[in-house]
Formats: sequence, structure tokens, C-alpha cells
Amino acid sequence: MNKSHIELRAQELRKELGGTIFSFPIVEEDPHSKYAVAVYMGRNNFRIYPNPLTIEEASAGIIATLEAFKENGFDHDYDRNVRLVSYQAQIDAPNLTMRRLKKANVSKPLFEEGIDLLRKSGDEEVMFSGRGLLKWTYIEMIDNKNAKAIQFMDEYYKLLAMRKYGKTAAAIRQEVRRKTKEQGIEWIERTFKQFISDGREIINIMNMLKER
Repeated sequence: MNKSHIELRAQELRKELGGTIFSFPIVEEDPHSKYAVAVYMGRNNFRIYPNPLTIEEASAGIIATLEAFKENGFDHDYDRNVRLVSYQAQIDAPNLTMRRLKKANVSKPLFEEGIDLLRKSGDEEVMFSGRGLLKWTYIEMIDNKNAKAIQFMDEYYKLLAMRKYGKTAAAIRQEVRRKTKEQGIEWIERTFKQFISDGREIINIMNMLKER
């Protein structure tokens, strides 16, 4: 996929989904495809990242772009701006990131299509819902001790404490620490259903952490 094709695909995504930052596999059918990143600059112009990226590199590039937006006084809300999409071939890919996305070492698939992974009818593009993002963050906290993921989950505990969960945020944290990974995933599904009315509340946690 050359630069003109990347720009054309970004234009299509902008028309379909809105947003200003777009990342998608360069080769739809290739499970190991690298990702293109395109940033809308206004007047139907896009800035295309010069080199193809892994999904991890693309994610880091997106965060860096949002931080640049913030520094320059532009809208830097993740939910409004970012459209990071994958196709079924990449979801099924045998690399570490996609294995976590698909199963995350639990006895049933971690992400349920239509609930955690969203796509338009008949479309191969996949996006995270709020619950899907929450699950991914939990796995990052458990598997990699990721500092941002730990902060993210701490904010989720605070949110639950304010929603009459019946425990303080600190007590909820201790409760989750005692769970196995599979129990933790089930707990997320249960608490999300019971206490979260809108998945954008989870996206807002990410936006809040980026502003700190």
C-alpha cells in the first residue's frame, strides 16, 4: 500500500467513522501486516507516517500525536480522534499482542465480538468498546505490571466505590489482587454490567490519565 492508497483509506475511514488519527493494517489479508498511521491536517490533507509500524509502534505513535495535539491546544480526546482498526486476519495472528487480544490465557475467548470488539455489519474492521478496553488494561496490569494500566485500574476502582460497590477503592484493589486472571475477567464483566452505564466512562479514564 503506497502513500496515495493509505491516504485514500484514511479518507474513507474519516467519512465512515469520523476522527482525525487513523491506523490500519497495510495488507488486510496478512496476519503479520504492519500498520499505517495517517493524521488529518484539515482541508482533506493527511500527514502519513513515513514507515509502516507494528501495532505496538502504531499505538505509541498515536499517543505521541495526541500529546502533540494537547501541547498545541488542539482537541486531544482519544475517543473523538482515534480510529485504530484491525481486520480478522490480524485478530487471528499468532503474535503475542494478538494472542492476548484473542484469548489472554483464559479458558474462553477474552473479547466477545459485538460487546468487546465492535465492527460494522459485513465489515472486517474491529474496534474496542469500553469494556474491551477495560479487559485489555487488566491483562496489561496482570501480565506486564504496566504502570499506566495499574493507574487505569485504580481509577476504575475509585469509580466503582462511588457507584455504591460497597467497598473503598483500596478494598476493591485488594479484592481483585486475590483473584485469578479468569476470575478477574469475570469480575470485570460483572461490574461493568452492573455499575457502568456508558462505555465512554472507561474511555474517559484513559483521557484523564493522558492529561496528568
